Amino acid sequence: MTPSDMLMPILIAVAAISVGVLIVRRDHGKVRQGDAPASRALLDAIEDALVHVDHEGRILDVNRSTADLFGVNVVDVVGTSIDGWFHDADQGVLRPWIDRRADEVHGGAHASVDASVTTADGRVLPVEVTVQRPDDTGPILLRLIDRDRVADQRRALDQARRRFHQAFQSAPTGMVLVRLDDGRIVDANGALAAMLQRSPDEMVGRTLREITHPEDVRAAQTNRAQLELGVVDSYLIDQRYRRRDGSYVMTRTRVAVSEDDGILLAIHHIEDVTEQRRTAELLTHAARHDELTGLANRSYLMQVLEQRLTGSRPGLVGLLFIDLDHFKVVNDSLGHARGDDLLRQVAQRLAGAVREGDVLARFGGDEFVVVLDGRGGPVDAATAAERLRTAVHPPVTVEDHEFFVTVSIGWSTNHDAGMSPDEMLRDADAAMYRAKSRGRDCVEAFQVGSHESGMQALRTVGELRRGVDRGEIVPYFQPIVDLGSGRVLGFEVVARWLHPDRGLLAPGEFLPFAEESGLLVALGASMMRNSLSQMARWRAAGHAFADGSVAVNVGSRQLVDPSFLPTVIEVLDETGIDPDSVWFEITESALLADARAANSTLREVRGLGIHLSVDDFGTGYSSLTYLKRFPVEAIKIDRSFVKGLGIEDEDSTIVEAVIQLGRALGLTVVAEGVETPLQLQKLRDLRCDRGQGYLFGRPRPANLIESELADQRN
Repeated sequence: MTPSDMLMPILIAVAAISVGVLIVRRDHGKVRQGDAPASRALLDAIEDALVHVDHEGRILDVNRSTADLFGVNVVDVVGTSIDGWFHDADQGVLRPWIDRRADEVHGGAHASVDASVTTADGRVLPVEVTVQRPDDTGPILLRLIDRDRVADQRRALDQARRRFHQAFQSAPTGMVLVRLDDGRIVDANGALAAMLQRSPDEMVGRTLREITHPEDVRAAQTNRAQLELGVVDSYLIDQRYRRRDGSYVMTRTRVAVSEDDGILLAIHHIEDVTEQRRTAELLTHAARHDELTGLANRSYLMQVLEQRLTGSRPGLVGLLFIDLDHFKVVNDSLGHARGDDLLRQVAQRLAGAVREGDVLARFGGDEFVVVLDGRGGPVDAATAAERLRTAVHPPVTVEDHEFFVTVSIGWSTNHDAGMSPDEMLRDADAAMYRAKSRGRDCVEAFQVGSHESGMQALRTVGELRRGVDRGEIVPYFQPIVDLGSGRVLGFEVVARWLHPDRGLLAPGEFLPFAEESGLLVALGASMMRNSLSQMARWRAAGHAFADGSVAVNVGSRQLVDPSFLPTVIEVLDETGIDPDSVWFEITESALLADARAANSTLREVRGLGIHLSVDDFGTGYSSLTYLKRFPVEAIKIDRSFVKGLGIEDEDSTIVEAVIQLGRALGLTVVAEGVETPLQLQKLRDLRCDRGQGYLFGRPRPANLIESELADQRN
């Protein structure tokens, strides 16, 4: 297609406008123009020479470019014959198209003729003359193009094309030319070919959408439509293009309109931003996630919680606050590296138990928080919490150490409209501390008044610390009897707090705070020293009941504390009590917190001659495992099973099974919580060895034990 062909539609439109506004009049052989300043300005703005002639070849009007071409003024051209401006050899060359009727002109109403014109200064210029003859009566429009200028323009255009092609091919970023009409690739440069692992020839003729990610094709439709309609000149968009191997490269693509030989093209500048995007994603991930566990971090969790609370109706947002039980024991005994490994494994188990849409985060230390996805309706926080609690139960192995992990979980919901993230966390945290106070490894819901309980807990810890220093924690003694004869064989020592303001407090009211605050080791050492010292005083006084044993409870933190064994030896030396009359009662949770460390410590204790029993037997979940591994000699049936003995078939069956198990393993069996004659009779029928409970005597201070047992003797 030639430049003349390309500009023909524009020329026709201009001619139609100019002819429509020209008022041609003949007055004594002269042509006069009507008043049409707007039309004149439009014609004079056109670079090509435009000439209106009548059917005799007389010039009716010209634009300024025509006068400039001829080297004269416009008034010197109007009224002259067009033939007079052609070179001698070309005069009359337009006659066939001017004289004849439009439908007889070869090629129709339009024609293109090569000729030469003579300028006022005698120069001969080659021109291309285009004839437009709209009808048989109206003026005929001639368009004269300087062929030398056209040749210069073509050379400049070719040079520009070469430069563009060179820049296109050598560009460091990917570039591709795409036809706007059908979306097919016209050309692609080497940078894009390398980026997509394809050759340029392979891409030419294909549509760009074939190698564009389907989601990105849809995303770009609006931009593409605006570009085609001319609403925008260019647009910038992120796109993913498919490589030969099927993977996608992330790009930032700028699209603009270009034109070549009358064909509208979209030129795409494609920059590979895969590494930039990956780096940005890594930075975003690092900002939102915990480095140790890979879970969401506290900051991101608060963002999510705030988003879900915004505008949410009450009951649609749930929050779980999870705290590992006895985790400080692991860190203190095995070091932070093993503690970190344990945290990672627990985090994986929790992550495997949350539902899609829930957000699990490490809140700090050994605390985890879950925001429940309640966007589809009210959340079932209790079920979710129970699922997470049981998920961590199977033993965890860290460098040949086997741990049995439990968690305490508190949960809350946005029970009031407009609750803030801090209020939600406060409620769930308060519920978690209630779970701790219940004995751990359980789930508690938030209840009104929990905040006051939390403040009370803080006060209790402070008072407890002072109470240990002042000797306010004292031993109470509960008899352990032989069930066959009813004879007192010894005493279990239980702690009581003689609080100066609140009176006598039971262990459940202060021992959980002692364990959480790190006071348990000091409190346990004090109880052991006081109870063995009391036994020594009774023996020195000649009390017959003092010849029996004394059972002291030992917690998990004591077992892994480096000062525990030296303290035991020191107390035995101070009191002179025979180790053979001393029993240490260990709970299942204490044994399982760190099985390897516990086993090592207990074997050393047993080597001293002290006896070992398992307290609250049956409430754990791996009882048979540790009975084989640890040097225990007795098991104590938990009071929750003894309570239903003779009444509940299930409890009766469990008690019978434990007694038979103990007998088969050669262990002494002690029943706790014996309160009724029926229970006593059933235990005797089952040949249980020993028992303790209110039926035989409540825990009493030393002075009451002396008087009660003395009265019984008399």
